[in-house]
Amino acid sequence: MQIMSKKIVYSILILLLIGTVSSTAFGHSDLPTLLEDVNRDGVVNIQDLVLVAAAFGQPRDRTAQQDPDVNRDGVVNVLDLVRVSNSFGQTAPDENSAYHDIQEYIFDKSCANSACHAAPANSAGLNLTYDRSYEDLVGREPDNPVAAAAGMKLVDPGNPENSFLLTKLIGPTELTQGSRMPLSAGPLHNGKIEAIRTWIAAGAPQTGKIDIGDLGVLRDPEETFQPPLPPPHGQGYQLHLPPYKIEPGTEREVFYATQISDENGDPIEDDIFINGYEIFYPTGSHHFILYRLTDEAIAEGIIHAGTAPGIGVDPQHIFRELDPDDPQALGNLGGDRFFVVGTQTEDFSFEFPEGVALRLPGDTMFDLNSHYINLLGTETLIGEVYINLYTLPPEEVKYEAIEIFVSNTDINVPPGLTRITQMDWYIEDELELRGAAPDAVLNIMMLTSHMHRHGELFEINQMSTNELLHRSVAYDDAPITFYNPPLMFDATDGLSFQCTHNNYDLDVPIEFGFTSEDEMCIIVGYYYHATEAETNGN
Repeated sequence: MQIMSKKIVYSILILLLIGTVSSTAFGHSDLPTLLEDVNRDGVVNIQDLVLVAAAFGQPRDRTAQQDPDVNRDGVVNVLDLVRVSNSFGQTAPDENSAYHDIQEYIFDKSCANSACHAAPANSAGLNLTYDRSYEDLVGREPDNPVAAAAGMKLVDPGNPENSFLLTKLIGPTELTQGSRMPLSAGPLHNGKIEAIRTWIAAGAPQTGKIDIGDLGVLRDPEETFQPPLPPPHGQGYQLHLPPYKIEPGTEREVFYATQISDENGDPIEDDIFINGYEIFYPTGSHHFILYRLTDEAIAEGIIHAGTAPGIGVDPQHIFRELDPDDPQALGNLGGDRFFVVGTQTEDFSFEFPEGVALRLPGDTMFDLNSHYINLLGTETLIGEVYINLYTLPPEEVKYEAIEIFVSNTDINVPPGLTRITQMDWYIEDELELRGAAPDAVLNIMMLTSHMHRHGELFEINQMSTNELLHRSVAYDDAPITFYNPPLMFDATDGLSFQCTHNNYDLDVPIEFGFTSEDEMCIIVGYYYHATEAETNGN
């Protein structure tokens, strides 16, 4: 029986290869995580199919380094073979590698500038820009004659102590080895230096993930933050989450309610039309989200719940702190608050297409949600956020951006099992709900997803083509996927989305709910649709 099963599996594998390779687009994938790359070598190929086939029929081992249960439904079966074959030839994006993180958060930020390790200076014959850094570092002899004579390399794979790069970042012990780097910019955070040590010890790979921590939340000791200028008069408004404290060895997530105001400090009476935004904050933030509160939430006193004195640098600023034991005390997403904009990247900007804007009442109560991490810090960290909202005059708005908020509440995961919850969102129903012409075209500009801690996979597909549009494997770090140009859907199409939840640590079923022990399966996004006149060609 076992032999027969293997024959069937490998026959299916061969058929999938024959039917897929000719029609699958080869090249670089922009998926946030390439689950089909089972062996994590950076590319989906025959080796991944073999791994799935070899585990065919087995339950998922959630502790294994390589996971052939590609769709995370708890068992390795033909569905996993199909997924791998349909992704054949795709490569893992560079941004999923440890080296990419080092480049982005260390070299790009502190080293690769025109006066130091980039053209035209190329100090010490070293160029640390994205296209050159790996070649210029790994296995190369240092320009410093003392280090070279000692047999050191700039980066000696597997040997951190023989890597001159690490010596320069820690601080040379001999004058003949030169100055500590970065020169004139202050030392790096110890966490960044240890990340480079860990990367070198692992062989200094150019691709692939290594646990080097989240470099994006490590603020260098002498780093400063320059507040941005607000939008020019008449072109928008600036919101500000004022400075607050995050003590060493801690993390803190706060909410701060505020409104925009005119030049006299009064609330705006008329509707505003937001066409773009910029978000600025000093290093150390895990995320920032701008919400709008509903009138019902304000009436219920949400903006007064969870207030925590002593957080703000200025005691007069009132912050509400998230309580991990009662995360819904400050309001529920989709009920009390709605997503407006957000980012996990400092100095982030986004602009809707020309003539597209989000309409909000001028007196909207915004809730600014900031989460900072200072677990590796030795000094108190100061968090702060500025948001520039750019607006259009009403007469320049051709299309209004409309929020997508679709929730599947049909969740039930018995103890010890994994379950997939699937739901379809039909464009025809949405157009009818919004009073749009039935032959209008819906244009999706952004999609993201939301689950709680038992969620391990969220996927959104286009119904007509089954094309994967969005994928998240981290319930607390879902990517925000922007589409430029927008994705176009007619009334015959829709979005099909599914969430995979596991229940291996509770003795009761997991169902939909608002606490951290309940679950959610929600699409959030924005779209606009053509006006009836445009649809008819008038």
